[in-house]
Amino acid sequence: MPWANGRGTSYEVARGGGGPWAWRVAIAPVVEDGPFSQLPGVDRWLVVLEDAPIVLAIDGTERVAHKGEVVAFTGESQATAALPSGPTRDCGLMVRRAAATGAMQVVGPGTIGGTVLVAVGDAVVQVDGTDVRLECGDALIGDGLTVVNVVAGRVAVVTVEA
Repeated sequence: MPWANGRGTSYEVARGGGGPWAWRVAIAPVVEDGPFSQLPGVDRWLVVLEDAPIVLAIDGTERVAHKGEVVAFTGESQATAALPSGPTRDCGLMVRRAAATGAMQVVGPGTIGGTVLVAVGDAVVQVDGTDVRLECGDALIGDGLTVVNVVAGRVAVVTVEA
């Protein structure tokens, strides 16, 4: 899907809500410096999936987002991205405040639950006693994710309630 500002493309992983989405998870290659789309009424989270970080300037405050670090901001924020080490890839969660609530966190080995899991680097998770190997950016989606054991690596865990 094209970004709202036309400067890139994201690959939708999952969405919820009828009509316009209530929440949406997508993975995006970030190939050039530039502004984020402004999305009033939307809360946003992103996690860098690759080794190349993103330098974010959000409402005048600069932060370096490294692989596996979650950054949250609002759709009303003035946000830009710079790529000091070149192109990278991130996973983002967007939630319309009027329709849903959500959160994103990155976890390592242990038992977790969520709506969507996205591998941050290579990972192994266990679902219903079966090991599932995930490459960076692979996702697991659905109701069967109520209890998952992360055996190795890290995953971004998205939880949403509509």
